[in-house]
Amino acid sequence: METMWSAPYSCSQKEVHPVASKNYELVSFIRESGTASPAEIAERFSVGTRTVYNRINRANDDLTGIAQIERRGEGFALAVADDERFAEWLRRRGDALRTGMPTTSAERVRYLLNDLLFRTDWVTLDMLSSILYVSRVSISKDLPRVEERLGAYGLTLVRKPHYGIRVEGPEIGRRLCLASLVTDGGGEAGLDARTAPIARADLDAISQCIDTVLDENDMHINAVAYQNLLVHIAIALVRIKDACYLPAQEDYTERVKKSSAYPVAGAIARAIEERMGVALPEGEVAYIAIHLAGKRTLDVSVEDADDAALVISDEVWDVVSRMLEKVWEAFRFDFRDDLELRMNLAKHVAPLAVRLTYHLSYKNPLLADVKERFPLAYSMALESAPVLADAYGAHPSEDEIGYLAFSFALALERKQSGAVKSNILVVCASGQGSARLLEYRYRKEFGAHLDRIIVCDVSEIDEVDFSEIDYVFTTVPLNRQLPVPVRLVKYFLDDADISLLNELFSAPVDKGLSCYDRRLFEAHLAAATPDEAIEALSALAATVEDLPGDFAELVKERERIAPTAFGNLVALPHPMRAVSARTFVAVGLLDEPVTWAGHEVWGVFLISLATERDLDLNAFYHTLLRVLMDTDAVRELLEDRRFETLLALVRKQQRREVGTV
Repeated sequence: METMWSAPYSCSQKEVHPVASKNYELVSFIRESGTASPAEIAERFSVGTRTVYNRINRANDDLTGIAQIERRGEGFALAVADDERFAEWLRRRGDALRTGMPTTSAERVRYLLNDLLFRTDWVTLDMLSSILYVSRVSISKDLPRVEERLGAYGLTLVRKPHYGIRVEGPEIGRRLCLASLVTDGGGEAGLDARTAPIARADLDAISQCIDTVLDENDMHINAVAYQNLLVHIAIALVRIKDACYLPAQEDYTERVKKSSAYPVAGAIARAIEERMGVALPEGEVAYIAIHLAGKRTLDVSVEDADDAALVISDEVWDVVSRMLEKVWEAFRFDFRDDLELRMNLAKHVAPLAVRLTYHLSYKNPLLADVKERFPLAYSMALESAPVLADAYGAHPSEDEIGYLAFSFALALERKQSGAVKSNILVVCASGQGSARLLEYRYRKEFGAHLDRIIVCDVSEIDEVDFSEIDYVFTTVPLNRQLPVPVRLVKYFLDDADISLLNELFSAPVDKGLSCYDRRLFEAHLAAATPDEAIEALSALAATVEDLPGDFAELVKERERIAPTAFGNLVALPHPMRAVSARTFVAVGLLDEPVTWAGHEVWGVFLISLATERDLDLNAFYHTLLRVLMDTDAVRELLEDRRFETLLALVRKQQRREVGTV
């Protein structure tokens, strides 16, 4: 099967064998030390004494005629026979190691992660700075980002005086972090020959082993899952050669052995051993099986044949129920009785549970498109993600959330594409008879646009529940304010009335302009942290809206579960549940950016939904999110900082959606 990326371990034209790299480091260490005992060398490189002697022998072979590492007292020292040739040796080894060296901080962080994850020995900052041609200060500034990335996989960067730094933590975390570098880097950019010495021929051999076994077992894996499996096995072979194995955990190994994926995984392991001479122990085989078990429902364009046999457990059904409840609380979209969405989510969550439980990471090549084309669906998936984290012990990655968003996008499309019908209240002053006559006339003229028609006389108006009423039509002035649009009509409708009302029923309902209030727009919000921004906007909103006293805390509580800074310089905080009398957006533009969950934020859009649905939330969210994901629109708002500019951007997006721009 052809992979989506070129070999992650393929070498550049000036490739350096890892032995040459180790020779350079050993010679440099002894040269800098003057003399070094076998114990000091062993501790410095975290190897045994026998390995020390083997490395010295290999280095001396590499230095033949140039220099030698010799015994001196109780230790070893470097004796240089030809200064010019030795200087050339050092230069060529150093230049080769620096081939394709990173030039930015982000590139250095990736390089450092690659280097440190494959090491078992200590390395000094001086050594790293000499390899990377940067100062110790630059390396020190990069290390916090290295530690942050390592921490996500349960790994730590340990410092030891006079020895340097090294990564410590579980083997599985090390491999997952390495795999993420491959997938994040698009293959070759992720890992290279200096840190992952697998030749292209070896990758091809692994691929052929996988293809043969999958064909024999009639098992299909889509391109994304195939890439992850290949990356996992390639990294496993490197680590096994360094005697670094995944520990066999009896609890999950026994469970995996009972799955249909385990025999296939065993066949892949045997094929690799026969082809490459590397035996994969039981723990490694089990992890291959877990990759196979977590493969389904990622290909949204092809129905996996196995899906038909997928049994949805009560546990998965309950998880989906809680996800939909979260979406209802946060967005006031009620999908709880949407059976098709429930089934789509359940079919995805079943294998996703495997991936989350065993910390598998799958890359989503469509993530950027999902965020741009389906911003509301992505937001819903993101809102429901903490339910999965609570159930399976790991928060879904952005890539997994992108896959979940497909199900919500389909559900939203079904809602939108269905004929949207209105409920109207007909009020008449002359009793039920005349009101019923009006009902009949409205049903005859506008039946295609109407769902329910409720009739009453003017004395009953105060008893009406307006939660599901879209419009009121009355033949007499009501002299009171109602929560929905009211139209005063004549008793009998003429042709002009009929034409006008047809336009009204055909037009989309309020898309959300009423949610924006000049009083809730702060052009120069003073805040240095996300919490300060939330508190300031909550206080501003409380001066206009009727809000509970713990409103700000509800917003901060939601933010602690999953931050709402999505990039493009904006954040969209909101409370845990709908608590306001009406839907509104409080906007604060910062004079100085705030670091918000790793993102730089200049604009804060605090959203609060009404406890009773008061507008077309699909249109509202769709329009607002499209505006906030438009780089040019956000830049224009931040430069102009006027409420009128915000409204103009929202209206412009609305016109785009109906094709009038």
